[in-house]
Amino acid sequence: MNMPLAAHAVIDTVATWWRDRMQISAELEEIGRLSYEDLEEVASDCGMTALQLVDVIKAGPHGSDEMLALMKALNIDPDAVREFNPRNFREMQVACARCGSKSECRSHLADGSIAGQYRDYCENADVMNALRAQPMMLSE
Repeated sequence: MNMPLAAHAVIDTVATWWRDRMQISAELEEIGRLSYEDLEEVASDCGMTALQLVDVIKAGPHGSDEMLALMKALNIDPDAVREFNPRNFREMQVACARCGSKSECRSHLADGSIAGQYRDYCENADVMNALRAQPMMLSE
């Protein structure tokens, strides 16, 4: 029996979601076994606090995808930002992963209006604007 293409797409989406949830669960279980001191050390090695690390893990492997999409929409080169200012890039990822405006952001990304809307809710708006003013951070 052949399934329609749309059914395959739904199954793939659900399977990806399930894999992401399982990965998050495994990572949370792993950090749950750490002492608080060890957790703080791991977080520090990642350039964040223990609470930020837990939030980033909870957000999952795609927790800051909106940040990358916003950068591209604003003609900012994510690789240049990551290379020239890795700490700033990581802080932006944390802010995005912890953001409470994801549905609004995703909606604006989907309809192409993000460039005119992100300043209203994005915690990274000031940084994005500063990056846009630096020619070396722009995509070619």
